[in-house]
Amino acid sequence: MPIIFYPYEDDLKKGLNTPLSEKIELLLEAAERYKAAVMDTSNAPTLGGENKRSTPADIKISYNWEGIAQILREVRALPEANAADKKAKQEHLLKMAEVYEVLRGAKMQKLEAVRLALINEANHLRGS
Repeated sequence: MPIIFYPYEDDLKKGLNTPLSEKIELLLEAAERYKAAVMDTSNAPTLGGENKRSTPADIKISYNWEGIAQILREVRALPEANAADKKAKQEHLLKMAEVYEVLRGAKMQKLEAVRLALINEANHLRGS
């Protein structure tokens, strides 16, 4: 059985010419689908009717980290020349933090540090 990646590769390719806010929305929707799939897989009962802990070999889904890294680079590369640019970048950083929050809920607790760093960076932009 092949591994399913969220967001789908086709979705990422379609988003090449779309605004950054729509790309981040795509990531957020994919993160929610991924979280739901992980939670379904980890809570699936076995033949005996009892729940068993899943191992990485049981989970045939993965989040597409290349896509999230690419969009995060785009957000970080946004200009900070004036107040409007800073506000737009701050909003994108907070939205990316939401993506990481959803992924953290999908049994990836170590992403909390990344989420907090994004929020800290957004707060720094707000303060300057």
